[in-house]
Amino acid sequence: MTHSSPIQLFPLLRIAVCLILGIVLGDLLFHGASSSVQQWSMGLFVGLVVVTAVLRKHPLLQSALILAATCCLGVLLVQRAKTEVELQLPEDEVVYKAVVTSEPVERGKVVRCNLLITTGEFEGKQVQAAILRDTVDCLYKRLHVGDGILASSVFEHPHDFGASHFRYSTYLESHGIVATTFIFWSDWRKAIVDMSHLSRLSRIRIRAMKLRQNLLQRYQEWGLGGEQLAVVAAMTLGDKSLLNQSTREAYSVSGASHVLALSGLHLGIIYMLFLFLTMGRRRQLLGEACIVMAIWAYVVMVGMPSSVVRAALMITIYSVVGLIQRDRMSLNTLSLTAIIMLLARPLSVFDLGFQMSFLSVLFIIMLYRPIYYLISPRFLFAHRFLGRLWSMVSVSVAAQTGVAPLVAYYFGRFSCCFLLTNFVVIPVATLTLYMAALLFLLSCWPAVQHALVVAMSWLVGLQNIALEKISSIPGASIEDIDVNVWQVLVLYVMIFMLSLLVVHSSSSGFRNRGV
Repeated sequence: MTHSSPIQLFPLLRIAVCLILGIVLGDLLFHGASSSVQQWSMGLFVGLVVVTAVLRKHPLLQSALILAATCCLGVLLVQRAKTEVELQLPEDEVVYKAVVTSEPVERGKVVRCNLLITTGEFEGKQVQAAILRDTVDCLYKRLHVGDGILASSVFEHPHDFGASHFRYSTYLESHGIVATTFIFWSDWRKAIVDMSHLSRLSRIRIRAMKLRQNLLQRYQEWGLGGEQLAVVAAMTLGDKSLLNQSTREAYSVSGASHVLALSGLHLGIIYMLFLFLTMGRRRQLLGEACIVMAIWAYVVMVGMPSSVVRAALMITIYSVVGLIQRDRMSLNTLSLTAIIMLLARPLSVFDLGFQMSFLSVLFIIMLYRPIYYLISPRFLFAHRFLGRLWSMVSVSVAAQTGVAPLVAYYFGRFSCCFLLTNFVVIPVATLTLYMAALLFLLSCWPAVQHALVVAMSWLVGLQNIALEKISSIPGASIEDIDVNVWQVLVLYVMIFMLSLLVVHSSSSGFRNRGV
């Protein structure tokens, strides 16, 4: 079977793009609680679906109408999502019961955490709380994820701060947080909270976050501490609350921030670990099902960040497609993953983690082979070790090409040492995740556990020192980059055009060389 155009190989890509365009358009058209845009988009969507069903004998027109309907669906979804998070908040104090859904973190004179309201008109809504620390009884130290509280405070709409392009209010909205609140130290106390009215997913996530905190405490009991504990907690459990500012800066300047944020790299390593534990039986239904369920359990435990959900969905789709012996086209898989995530949470498109995760994978899919085959395949096959190193370079360059404009826009920075950094952090991340798994599996052998803790602490400490050295190299990063959203879009258009040219040239080269 032949196709008249390469893009016809990826029908889900067009649908995903139109869905994203619809969501962005719906966000621009949103005006508070007004329902007119929702009614118009619903009417257009239904009308386009009906007309599409009628025009079966006109495939081109039918395809155009499907894409238009998808765009209308995006408008409708984001309008409804924003109506749920942009609520009319009362001006007076609200008395409420809530459950703590993130481990409280000390920030100056307050502790910050997320609360899930369980009573009143805001039941089922999340707010971000800043609780003033009491310096006498220190009750805040006894507050942990999963605890219930009774409090009274004023709810406020999230607001942005600083001169950065990063919009904190949009970040909170994309994570389902409807308000922020400041709670005076005397205006709260721990209480028994009935969580039976919450959704099953909310209850499961709270239990999973409690499990994560218990695992973090196990690290401390085994002897991990300081910045080694902070980095291990971020790399294995997705908890970055223990990281100090100097470590964050060193990782950012050196281009290693991605190793602290759980992503496809981490989930890929964990997938290989589960595959090893199931004796490599990935083609068997039971083994594959166990791996997928274990991965999703891990995703829930680490808080379901967009990058990890994306990776888990792609692994799940790959597993299903592989079991039914169908061709697993990466771009279609990535597009289907985006469609599923946006249908479930349309505001995810404004989440930085979602944007960087999908763009990095998209450019890896597009550019990995052209970059990898810049060196002769015969040479790479004959020198396996060099081939693996070059493969790491190819992935790093492709991914960095995809996220560099975003990083420059949001953080005003471009790391020039990301290749050198990846030679350090990728092996260390792999070994750290494997050793962390062994720590929990070998709980009955304290001597072995102690040896693993010492090795892990030394390895992560060595990584921290290496990244500090790299970040101190003159010209390690380009700072204070100031680009606006239109310049970023132009950059991406140019990058896409150059990428397509490279892919086309490489494809011709592959055919000529028989690759």
